[in-house]
Amino acid sequence: MSLFSLLLVLVGCAGRTAPMEAVPVEEVPELRAPAAQDFVFGPGDTFDIKVWKAPDLDMTVTIAPDGRITFPIVGHVQVAGLTYPELVNTLETSLAEYYREPSVSVNVVELSSQKVFVLGEVTNPAVLQLDSDMTVLEAMVRAGGINTNARTDNVLLIRGDVSGEPELYLVDVASIYGQGNMSQLVFLQQGDIVYVPTKTIANVERFFRRLQTVLAPFVAGSAVYRNAISDGAQGTGAILAQ
Repeated sequence: MSLFSLLLVLVGCAGRTAPMEAVPVEEVPELRAPAAQDFVFGPGDTFDIKVWKAPDLDMTVTIAPDGRITFPIVGHVQVAGLTYPELVNTLETSLAEYYREPSVSVNVVELSSQKVFVLGEVTNPAVLQLDSDMTVLEAMVRAGGINTNARTDNVLLIRGDVSGEPELYLVDVASIYGQGNMSQLVFLQQGDIVYVPTKTIANVERFFRRLQTVLAPFVAGSAVYRNAISDGAQGTGAILAQ
């Protein structure tokens, strides 16, 4: 689901109202919480490689900005986007042309690519290093907690390729500490953007423009968001916004 599609869902129940008119917050639909996925390596991550019975191949490498590493004999190997088992398998497969049944072990030294973004109504909007399991709630705490006008029963989680068709969810963080609802204890993964909205309701066009401004550094002017602005400006209704 694109950003624009999600916002259409959010404003769907508000279509009966005139522009700028407030809409009861209870009418905002709840979307399913996403499941965590396997950790993947990315540019900037550093790890040790050890090859059984081939100590001359033991080395420490850092993934280049293009997602590749340079490995002796093999040359350039694309590793960004691989999970740990996939990385080991890729290295062993690459070495299989030169060694009989190579056995590779990988030890993670530093994870620089594992970042998540916490934006909106938090005390200190931040880029956080995902160095261990982290939930949406914990990320908000690490960002200094919420502002007095923050709304936490529909925190927006943007996951996936923000330059294409990211997945978007509403996470009811308030129900975690208010009702003990562990189904909303969503674990974050690399690249997730957490956006905490305000309690106020504003015009659709203003919301699109506000969200574009906030996300611009992360989407680099993606056509998805430019189109959302263009289409949203022509719509009516109201939505959660600044």
